[in-house]
Amino acid sequence: MPLIDGTIFKSIMRNIKRYHILYTTSFGNMMGGGQWSLFYLIKHLNKDVFRPILVCPEEGELAEKMRGAGAEVICLNVGRIRYLNPLVIKKFISLIKDKQIVLIHTDSSTETLYAGIAARMMRIPLVWHIRVSERERFLDRVLSLLAARLILVANAISPRFPWLKNHHKMVVVHNGIDLEEFDNLHTTSSIREEFNISEDAVLLGCIGRIEKRKGQEYLVSAMRYIDNVKLLLVGGGEERYINEIKMLCNELGISDRVFFAGARDNIPSVFKEIDILVFPSISGEGFPRVLLEAMAAGKPVVATDNAGNPEAVVDGMTGHIVPSKNSVALAARIKELVCDKKKRKRMGQAGRKRVEKIFSIESNVELTERLYKQILARSF
Repeated sequence: MPLIDGTIFKSIMRNIKRYHILYTTSFGNMMGGGQWSLFYLIKHLNKDVFRPILVCPEEGELAEKMRGAGAEVICLNVGRIRYLNPLVIKKFISLIKDKQIVLIHTDSSTETLYAGIAARMMRIPLVWHIRVSERERFLDRVLSLLAARLILVANAISPRFPWLKNHHKMVVVHNGIDLEEFDNLHTTSSIREEFNISEDAVLLGCIGRIEKRKGQEYLVSAMRYIDNVKLLLVGGGEERYINEIKMLCNELGISDRVFFAGARDNIPSVFKEIDILVFPSISGEGFPRVLLEAMAAGKPVVATDNAGNPEAVVDGMTGHIVPSKNSVALAARIKELVCDKKKRKRMGQAGRKRVEKIFSIESNVELTERLYKQILARSF
């Protein structure tokens, strides 16, 4: 494949006033926290210094949102890794040359492999953003070699790479929250009215995909120990698991207290109406945005000790951390907050201050831009 000579390429890059950053995602919709985190990064990126160009698999919701955030969007479906496809590598090389890319920022394995090979061939750096704690064994080793730096969304993810002796290669940048979205709510809809839940009822919220690793079954099981509360499950998910949860509700006789709200795009307004966020995940987490969103909304959080959850929630101050797969422990902490409105308010206020101090989108973007500049300073 014809390549630009490395010396000539670097000379060109030195004269560019705006750095062109190529981002990748393997999703075409805004289904998860990773996609929203990427959206907010691109939205708040300093466009006077950095020009974001995003590669996504298809046109749709995500492409539209990212264009609205100020990114140029290019559709390229790289598929799954069954074998190494040289045509995909060639397409990434063409993008690097045509768009004068100086750095690539990826957050999924397939794109990291192809873009990483192209980046090495074109002698530009790649940053791999790690959002989950689950290992991919052989691929993790290969991709960590291709990347100049690894951005971890939580310190708890570092054990995924035990062989990395150069710990400076891993940089922790926690997810960031756009606080304005929780301060300037303009909505006429009410989820309590929709499900006929009175204003006096204590409403628990569990927000996220309804799937096995999120552990909703343990929360539903905990409901049998807690009287006079309602539970709102917000999110789409695996149909089989959703049916299992509904059957469990029937078996426990709590179907009249558990409501399935489906996927929603007005999450800040949902937080406005719940009293406590419960996050019973059991595996695979990184640093869930929903915990920060609850804290930004001034709500206390009861979460499991999975992955980066304890880095977000300070046990006893902004909420409670409980062992995974333990319905009794979950119920005990929920009951404690249900019975003490003052404690709910105090923890909610502490959570809000914590987000303002540590987890704002401004802090997230500042750390990311600083990393870009450090890497680029060494490259050119």
